[in-house]
Amino acid sequence: MNPTRQALRAATAPAHDRVDAAFADFDLTDRESYARFLAAHADVVWALEAALPGGRVVDDWEERKRGALLREDLAHLRHPGESRGDDIGAIPAFGTDHAVAGALYVLEGSRLGGKFLARRLPAGFPRAYLDADQRAEKWQQLLTVIDRLLCEPIALEAAIAAALATFTAFERSAEKWRKAEVGQ
Repeated sequence: MNPTRQALRAATAPAHDRVDAAFADFDLTDRESYARFLAAHADVVWALEAALPGGRVVDDWEERKRGALLREDLAHLRHPGESRGDDIGAIPAFGTDHAVAGALYVLEGSRLGGKFLARRLPAGFPRAYLDADQRAEKWQQLLTVIDRLLCEPIALEAAIAAALATFTAFERSAEKWRKAEVGQ
């Protein structure tokens, strides 16, 4: 693994672990809990996809977006999937391509986990978002771009900051929707 990618992975590993733990409490075999799980993702994905100039970093940004798939799955579950209006944390500023790359690292990396989670869903549950089709080389293409863009320490720092902010937004959204699940 490239040293740049190792540094990005190491710097974000604790945040990634916190996000995994925050989402682990959702029961993906229960329709309502699964709908809240998707709504928690939607809060962040929709905001990021609206703000992120991903085309500056990857040519196929529009094809990589999964917000519409979230809407499709939530509609299938008859869940409005509307933002609850609570603060989920600041969406990172995308003034540099380095910051864009950091956010894309998190968003595109979540696809890998989504594929794993999709296998745990009961038959009949919508899975367009979690099981979004993407050719394997797309992840490798993003990693190649990351390796090229983040070779300077200041660039890597900007990417790490954006990735951490993205993970924080997911963690806060999970917490918010978990509280909705228990009626707090």
